[in-house]
Amino acid sequence: MLKYVDGRITGEPLVDIKLDDVVMLGAVFGSLLGKRSLVVSGRDVRPVSRMFKRALTAGLMSVGCDIMDFHEAVSGEISFSMKRFGAKGGFNIHLNPRKPGYITIRLYKAPGYELVGKEIIDIIALTQGKTEGQGVGEIGWVNYAEYMHELYTSALISFIKSDEISAAGLKIVASHGYGASGEILGRLFSLLELEHTLMSSGRGNIETYPYIKEMSKIAASTKALKSDLGVVFNIDASALAVYIKDIGFLLPEEVLLAILTRYPVNSNVVVDTYVLPGIVEYMINKGYQVKVVENEEKLIEVVRRERPVLALNSRGDFITPLFSLGYDALIAFMQLLEAFSIQRKEVYEEVANVRNLLSHSLKDGKDVSTVCNNNPECIKTLWGYRIPGDKVIRAYIYSPEMDSYIEFVEQLRNP
Repeated sequence: MLKYVDGRITGEPLVDIKLDDVVMLGAVFGSLLGKRSLVVSGRDVRPVSRMFKRALTAGLMSVGCDIMDFHEAVSGEISFSMKRFGAKGGFNIHLNPRKPGYITIRLYKAPGYELVGKEIIDIIALTQGKTEGQGVGEIGWVNYAEYMHELYTSALISFIKSDEISAAGLKIVASHGYGASGEILGRLFSLLELEHTLMSSGRGNIETYPYIKEMSKIAASTKALKSDLGVVFNIDASALAVYIKDIGFLLPEEVLLAILTRYPVNSNVVVDTYVLPGIVEYMINKGYQVKVVENEEKLIEVVRRERPVLALNSRGDFITPLFSLGYDALIAFMQLLEAFSIQRKEVYEEVANVRNLLSHSLKDGKDVSTVCNNNPECIKTLWGYRIPGDKVIRAYIYSPEMDSYIEFVEQLRNP
C-alpha cells in the first residue's frame, strides 16, 4: 500500500512505493478524472523519478487518459500548464528533501491546485481495489511538450514589470537546489537582461533540509561577486531562500512582506497558523486582509475559493493565485525582483521593521538540529526549522556568516 507522509504520497522507492502500486495509482486517478482527460506530467532529473513517472503514466493511459509530458519540470509549471491547456489533472514526482532516499508524488486537479490530506488518503484507499482498463483502441496517448519551459518562462515575464527590472540592472546569484529549475532561471535572467551567475548543485546525492551547503555557497558568492541578491530554490521550486547583501537570508515572512509592497494595502493574504504571529499582526495593522488557517489542506481550500493575492505556508511555500493555484517560488521571486527594482528602499524598511519587531538571538547549529530531531512536530525547511510548541512557535533561519541559526520566538495565536 502506498505510504502517506506530510499530506502526500511519500516513501522509499520500491519499498514503500512499488511500481505496481504506482501503476494502480495512475489507473485510479485517471478513472476519477474520466476517459480522454488531459493530464500533464513532470519529474525531477533523477532516474528513480523517471522510472515512477513511466509507471504512473502507464496507469493513466490504461484508463484512457491522454498525457502531456514535460520531462523535467517544477511544480509551478504543472499548475500553470493545467490552467493554460485546460488539463483535468497533473502530477509531479521528485526526491523528497526532508527524508533522505524518499520520493514524493504530487497530484493535481483542475484548475491547478494540489491534492493534499484527505483527498490523497481517499485515493490511496481506492488503489486497493480494481479498475477497468480500456480496450487497445481506447488507450490514451502521450504527447511530449519540450516547449513548456518557454511558455512558462514567457508567462512569468508577462506577469511582472519586466522593463523596470531590466532597467534596474540587478546582479543575481542563483542555485536551482538539485531540481529542474536551472533551465528556467537561465531563460528568465537572459530575457530580463540581468547579470547573473547560475550555480549547479550537481547530480550526486542531494542535500536534505536545511540546505546549509547551498545557502553558504550562495551567500559567499553573492558577497564575492558584489551581487544584489542571492537565491536558493528547493528541488521542485515551490520554496526559496533569499539572500540580500547587508542583511543576510530572509525569513519567508519577510519575502512575503517585500512582495506585498507591489500590492494595495487592503489586499487579501492567506497564511497557516505557524507563520510568525508578530508578522501577521504587522500585516493586519498595515491594512492587509489576512486570513490564518489551521493547516495546509485548509490553506489550499481557501486559496481555491477566495483567490487572495498571495498565500504562504509554514514551510515557506508560496502561492500566487492570480498566476496559478499551485506552490510556485519562481513567480514569487519574479515579484520580489519587481519590488526590489522599483521600491528597494521600502523593501529594506519592511525587513528592518520586522527584525526590530521580532525577538531573535543566535543559536548553535548542533543544538538546534538536536532539538528538531527530538521533536516530531519540527518542520524542516529549505532555510532552517520551524518548531511549534504548546504556546510558542520558534523559527530558525541559517546564517552562513555566523555558521549558526537566528532564532525567532513568538507566542502562538489561534486561527
